[in-house]
Amino acid sequence: MFQEKHGGSLRGGNALQSTSTATSVRTGPAGSPTVTDGPFAETKEALGGYYLIEAADLDEALAIAKDVPAPNGGVEVRPIWELG
Repeated sequence: MFQEKHGGSLRGGNALQSTSTATSVRTGPAGSPTVTDGPFAETKEALGGYYLIEAADLDEALAIAKDVPAPNGGVEVRPIWELG
């Protein structure tokens, strides 16, 4: 239903495996990367997946977000950070 209604706005996305499968990369004390098993942060809530959408403005993005099926959680809306 969601993809049928908003397929024209979808640009990508995926479901993610559980946080138990995570490997994190952080900047270590000497400025070099440190790789550790586990999620970046230990929290009760975890990102379960994401949709990359194209929307004219925040209002349109929020209208789409309200239709995302998330019966056991919520939806966070953020603009992408275009580098370069």
